Amino acid sequence: MTPNIFMSYSRRETGFVDDLTHRLEKAGFMVWLDYRVLVPGTPWAGQITKGLDKADVILLVVSKESIASPYVELEWRGALNNKNKRIVLAIFEAVKLPPELQKLEWVDFRSDYESALRELQAHLNAPVAEKYLAPQSGFRAPWVVWLTAALGLVAGLYSIPSSYTIFLPWILIPFAWRVLKRNFNFTQVQTALWLLPLGYFFYLLILIEVGEVDLEALAANPTSMASILYLMQLFQILCVSPIISFALILLLRSAGMQRWGKPEANMPKFANLYKPSEPNPRPVSFYIDHAPQDGLIATHLSNKLTTFGHNPAADIKSAESVFALISRFKTDTQADPEQQAVFPVLVQTAQPSKKLLHVQWIDFRKGIRNLDAIAQLLPQPAKMLAALGVRPAGGAQIVFPAIISAMVTFLTAFIVLDISSLFLYIMQLLYIDGGFILTQAPLPFLMYAFLIIPVSMLAYSSIKALTERRGWLASIGLFLLTQVVLYGLTYWQGSQLDVIYAAYLDFGITSQLVTALATPAVYFLFGGIFLGITAFFRWQDVRLWFPAKIKKSS
Repeated sequence: MTPNIFMSYSRRETGFVDDLTHRLEKAGFMVWLDYRVLVPGTPWAGQITKGLDKADVILLVVSKESIASPYVELEWRGALNNKNKRIVLAIFEAVKLPPELQKLEWVDFRSDYESALRELQAHLNAPVAEKYLAPQSGFRAPWVVWLTAALGLVAGLYSIPSSYTIFLPWILIPFAWRVLKRNFNFTQVQTALWLLPLGYFFYLLILIEVGEVDLEALAANPTSMASILYLMQLFQILCVSPIISFALILLLRSAGMQRWGKPEANMPKFANLYKPSEPNPRPVSFYIDHAPQDGLIATHLSNKLTTFGHNPAADIKSAESVFALISRFKTDTQADPEQQAVFPVLVQTAQPSKKLLHVQWIDFRKGIRNLDAIAQLLPQPAKMLAALGVRPAGGAQIVFPAIISAMVTFLTAFIVLDISSLFLYIMQLLYIDGGFILTQAPLPFLMYAFLIIPVSMLAYSSIKALTERRGWLASIGLFLLTQVVLYGLTYWQGSQLDVIYAAYLDFGITSQLVTALATPAVYFLFGGIFLGITAFFRWQDVRLWFPAKIKKSS
């Protein structure tokens, strides 16, 4: 008979614990894991005690955070006082153990996960007398971690030529070290990896335009050393850097890296679309606790619930069920999760209050979804969370709706492109007699350089409004108006080049400032047309993402 298992762990290892629980359940074990088992509206302390009482084995996931946690300590000390309980240590990190834990059964998960899982199943089925004490020092990691760190080091080196972007080296140079420390941000790194080939491409373009690479000379003598070096650089741009970026993205998404990273290093895990067949659920009184800025989302959810016959409660205390919308504007609720059925609904990356950390969350950060299922399962809180709840994640895990993520990535690339054109401009002036050229056409040169400041500031403010849902651009009207102004400024930048070209041609210089010309074109073609069409079909995600206007009381 397989034993019942109580999972004792730190939330910093949620990725590892979530996968381990899934694998053990697949092998036939019953696993008590707090956020998957705790029933809303019932005191948690009693449920945890009941889970401990029913468990045959306490599986203690050993890490720095779990050994330092007073709550975890209460769990394993309670098990030690019960002679009918076994404690098995799952070593995620080797740390100094309390004396009471040093001689217990243990399995080392630091390197080979599959072998350790088989060993753990053997321990769970029958006690094992350990010949050696559990490891308490030494760093070990799975091969996928070392491979990711090694490729991350290469990506960091590839980002050095893109130092003009600031963003790429800032994220990628320390990335290898952060992999080993488990404290990188998945969303930021993934964006930087997508942009790495672009940054390297403009680096080579700069070399061509300032004359360091002469394409005509290379074509005339393709077997020269200069030609070979240029072809090697071109190969790296077209093949090597995209392969490195794509390989790293795949590695970051692999099961091994998802077990390794802290919550902010994990891919967001969402519940699958769920379609229950309960069209006439028992009516439940509900209350949506939210900040005024999240009013549109609250109204959207309320309309769906009332469509299925549920009734809005007069106040939060009289409601049978409470939906607590969590965002940067509100992270707590007046409702008591141990007395009412409270459902934390994450609409934006934020750290919920401690009293909500034990409950499974409904995640709306990718957009509002599963509303029909929520309404149909509202009378059955445990079933609803089992079907729709997702594992709690750290407050640093950045997630947006797909269209918002595309906008953020595009605006980031746009800033990179515009700043690269400034560096190209400066390098060209250094390569030629810049002072002499400036005397012939000073205004266009200075105007082009000056316009980069407001363009970059507006693009950055747009990114900030999208990612944080705050600031003077955090409204649809102002945001769209700003994008029009932004395109106008970039077009104005490009128009200054006509006079610059004329001044260049007067001195026999044929450089075309391709990066500067590309800025308004890319902005119009990709940002204006592609993202505009996509936003039209994803208009609800855009509308609900921007905070609602707060009416000032008279």
